[in-house]
Amino acid sequence: MPMQKVCPRCGATFECMHNDILQCHCASVRLSPEQHAYLKETYPDCLCHACLTQLAAGNIPYINKSRENDKESIDSEQR
Repeated sequence: MPMQKVCPRCGATFECMHNDILQCHCASVRLSPEQHAYLKETYPDCLCHACLTQLAAGNIPYINKSRENDKESIDSEQR
């Protein structure tokens, strides 16, 4: 059964298919090992599809950056 989650990066709600990971939106997003490490170190839970695709595309700085820098990038995207 899908679980409703809130993206810890942008606050969007999304459906997580944690018990059928191959059907989950995150299974379709290809991330580098560095991007995976960044997610694991930075966020307590799953990100929404939009944030994952932004990270995969390189639109979210992730190497040697703090969560505060990531928050600043979200703020600038919303302007």
